[in-house]
Amino acid sequence: MAHQRCAACGFDGDGHDDEALLDALRALGPRWSVLLSTAGSLLRARPEPDVWSAIEYAAHSRDITALHVYGVEQALTGDEPVLPALADDLVESAVGTYAELDPDVVAGELATQACVLAQLAGDAGSEAWSRGITIGDERSDVRFLLEHALHDSVHHLGDVERGLAALRT
Repeated sequence: MAHQRCAACGFDGDGHDDEALLDALRALGPRWSVLLSTAGSLLRARPEPDVWSAIEYAAHSRDITALHVYGVEQALTGDEPVLPALADDLVESAVGTYAELDPDVVAGELATQACVLAQLAGDAGSEAWSRGITIGDERSDVRFLLEHALHDSVHHLGDVERGLAALRT
């Protein structure tokens, strides 16, 4: 089984047993809520022109988590579903709508999506996590999608912490 790994932030999906993975997903909403609430006047500030603000990263992670909810639902209820590839400009086109969002709403929606994701996977049981979905030319199983959703948020929590630290100095 392939696991989500990231050399940049040190994430290793193999380091999470099934319950720890679900618990970590459930903890994303509170983690984002705390981070966004401490951003203060820097919430919408970009540390560099090409680096997103705290609210932009949070909204992106909310949307990625929701996308993974859809993928996991499809993998668990379909027979190896195949979906078209996501548009190359999807992320960049969405970020233009994020800057003015309410951080409490974003954190709440992210928390809801992360808990739905954990609930879907938990209800299905880890024996179903090998079920797959193909998006474009890439097949992923449920376990990989769970790890990827967690990694996306954890990675971007780090991005926001570094960005806020840079803005504060």
